[in-house]
Amino acid sequence: MTDQRPNILIIVLDAARAENFSIYGYDLPTTPNLERFAERFAVYRNCISAAIWTLPSTTGLFTGTYPSTHQLEIDGERLSRRFTTLAERLSELGYATAKVTGLVPYVSDFSGLDRGFSRCFEPPPNAMRAAWRRLQRRAARRGGRERREGIDAGLDIKAEADTARRRTLKHRFRYWLTGFSDAGADACMDHARELWRRFEDRPRFIYMHLQETHAEYRPPHRFRRRFLPDALRYRNVAAVNQRPNPHDLGLVKMNGDDYAILTGLYDGCIAYLDEQIGELLDDLSTRPDFDNTFVLITADHGDCLGRHGILGHQFVCYDELLRIPWVVKWPRSVGITGEQSNLVQNVDLFPTFCALLGIERPAQCEGIDFLSQQRDLAYAELLKPFGVSGIREGHHRMAPQYDRGVLAVRSVTHKCITYSNGSPEELYDLAADPREEHNLLETAGRWPDDAEAQRLCAAMEAWKPRWRRAWEQVQQALAGGDEAEMSPVVEERLRALGYLD
Repeated sequence: MTDQRPNILIIVLDAARAENFSIYGYDLPTTPNLERFAERFAVYRNCISAAIWTLPSTTGLFTGTYPSTHQLEIDGERLSRRFTTLAERLSELGYATAKVTGLVPYVSDFSGLDRGFSRCFEPPPNAMRAAWRRLQRRAARRGGRERREGIDAGLDIKAEADTARRRTLKHRFRYWLTGFSDAGADACMDHARELWRRFEDRPRFIYMHLQETHAEYRPPHRFRRRFLPDALRYRNVAAVNQRPNPHDLGLVKMNGDDYAILTGLYDGCIAYLDEQIGELLDDLSTRPDFDNTFVLITADHGDCLGRHGILGHQFVCYDELLRIPWVVKWPRSVGITGEQSNLVQNVDLFPTFCALLGIERPAQCEGIDFLSQQRDLAYAELLKPFGVSGIREGHHRMAPQYDRGVLAVRSVTHKCITYSNGSPEELYDLAADPREEHNLLETAGRWPDDAEAQRLCAAMEAWKPRWRRAWEQVQQALAGGDEAEMSPVVEERLRALGYLD
C-alpha cells in the first residue's frame, strides 16, 4: 500500500486565467509545452476558483473550504487551527512535503498556510532590485530625508496615479532591466528537481507557486514582444500603466492599445512559465516513478485586462478572474486523459486526494471527490473589496460602486451574480456570451422561466445567508482598522507584487 501512494506535484501560476492558454483554445501559442504532454493530461475545461485573489483562493485549495467558511481574508491574519491543511494530512501519511514558491507572502508563515510543509524554499531576492532599494535609501539619507518603509508607504493613491501617468526614463530603464531576470521561477524549478531526487525513497508532495504571471508583467526579453500585435510591436511597453488601483478608481485612463500591450506582455509571461514547466516535466518524465505521479498545473485566480472596466484581480466575479486552468496528469492507476467538460473547483482537490489515498476526508471539506462525483454548481465569493490600507486612503469613497460583496453561482452553461449593496443581479448564458457582456436580467427585466435559470436562482438564494454573514463579519474586522503586524520581509514581497511601492 505504501509503495503505491502517488507522488504529488502541484504547480500554481499566480493570476493565470485559462482563456489565455492555447491548450484551452487561445489563438496564440502560449502553452506549446503543455500541449506536448496533452495526450498524458486530463484538461478540465470548467474549473472555477472559489475566490478572486490569492489568500482566500489558496486557503480553499489547502482546506477544501469556501471563503465564507475559512474567512482568511485580511492581511496578517492566520489560518485557524480548527482547519487541517492538505500538507498536514499528507505529512501524517509519511509524505515528504515541500513548498517551493516565488515571492508570494500569502503562502507562508505570514498566513499559516505553511503548516504541514517540512521544507520551504524561496529564491533569494532579486539582486538588481535589492541594489536599487539600497541606492534609493542612500540617496534619501544624503538628501536629509527618511525613506518611508512602513506598510502604508506609497499608498497615497494620487501619488500612485502620478507615477502611473508619468513613466519617467528612470522607470523605463528599471523595466528594461527586469527582462534579464525572473521572479524566481528558474530557481524554484531547479530546487524542485533537487527535492525530487533527494526524497526518491518515499512519496513526495511538492507545492509550487510561481509569480511571473502576476502583474506587473515583466516577461524575459525574448518573450516581451512575441505576442504583441504587429502594429504595437515597437511601442514603448514600459510606458503603459500596470497599476490597478489608479485605473480602477478612475485616476488613470487607458485605451484599447494599452490593454492590447498588457495582454501581449501577459501572454509572454504565460509562455515563459510554460517553457519552465515543460523543461521540468521533461526531466521528471524520464524517471521510473513518473507513471505513479499526480501533476496539477493550475492557478489561484485569473486577471482582468480592461474588460468590465477592471485592471487586476479585484471587485468583480467574472470568468476572467474565476475560470482557471486545471490540467492534471493522473497516476496510471487512474488513467483519465483528454478533455473533461465536468465542473470542478479548487476546493475539490483535498477531498479528491482523500478518496485517491483511501483515507477519511476531514469534516471541514466542502468540496467533492471529482473522480467519483459530479459537481452540479460552482460557487465563488468576494468578501473584501478594499483592505485596511485602502480604506484609510478612502478608496471605498472614491469608488463606492465597488464597496460590496459579490457572490457568483455557475453551472457549465450559465452564471448568476448578486451583490451585497443592492446592485442589479446578473445572469449570463456562457455558451452564447462567454465574455459576460449581455446581462439577461437587464434585457428581460426578470428572471427567465427556463429550468436552468430557475435552478441557479434557487441555488443563489440558498447560499446567500452564509455569504452575507461572512461579508458582515469581514467588514466588521476591517472597520476596526487594525492589520496584523507585518515583517519587513513580507512588506518587501508585497511591494515586489505591486501592492506596495
